[in-house]
Amino acid sequence: MSVHGETRKIAFAPAGEMLAALCLAAVSLAGNVAKTAGAIGRAIERRRVMSELAGLDDRMLRDIGVTRADLRDATSGPLLDDPTRVLILRATERRAAARLAGRAQQH
Repeated sequence: MSVHGETRKIAFAPAGEMLAALCLAAVSLAGNVAKTAGAIGRAIERRRVMSELAGLDDRMLRDIGVTRADLRDATSGPLLDDPTRVLILRATERRAAARLAGRAQQH
């Protein structure tokens, strides 16, 4: 290869690297935007479900193992946190406590 060809490659190499870096940054940004939009969509759907649960009467809430206080606690966290985790935890704790109380009465 000639010296002229080598010089031309070297002169355009930084521009090519910069263009490649910009393309990678754009793809990464688009991925982050899509990920954030998905998280916001899931948060809105979860809040809608929590609103529906809040519309149930106390007897129905008790049937599924949660209380109004659980609903308030679950929705008091940050917007993107999953409030259903709190409800699942509380319902599981109540079921476990009831089983333990039942075992204690048998003995």
